[in-house]
Amino acid sequence: MGVRLKRIAFVYLISYLAVAAVGFGLFPTLTLKLFLSNGDYGVIMPRLLGAMMGVLSFLLFMIYRKGDWQRYSPFTMMARTPLVLFIFYLYYLSGDPMFLIINAIILVGLVTTAVGTALQRRKREAEG
Repeated sequence: MGVRLKRIAFVYLISYLAVAAVGFGLFPTLTLKLFLSNGDYGVIMPRLLGAMMGVLSFLLFMIYRKGDWQRYSPFTMMARTPLVLFIFYLYYLSGDPMFLIINAIILVGLVTTAVGTALQRRKREAEG
């Protein structure tokens, strides 16, 4: 069950990055509205964000395709933790609810990965 949860979380990570990349890259105004943004970010910065998310999604997909996702799963957890804290800081500075929505999306995958890792570790210890 732990490995399965971690796989689901990894695919979820790739998926939300790819969808957000298309949204921010091609439809920045609509995507900002869908994320309930009340800030003014223009169209350039969201498109840059979309391009960066697209590249990251592609790299993670290649890792998954090569079957190496289990080795990188803990690293994605470690990378997302400070990201979540920083996004909360951005919300604190701006008051823009978009940052809470982004964090909720990230936290679903982070918690799923953490639970999967804990279940996998518990199973390994029980097999001993």
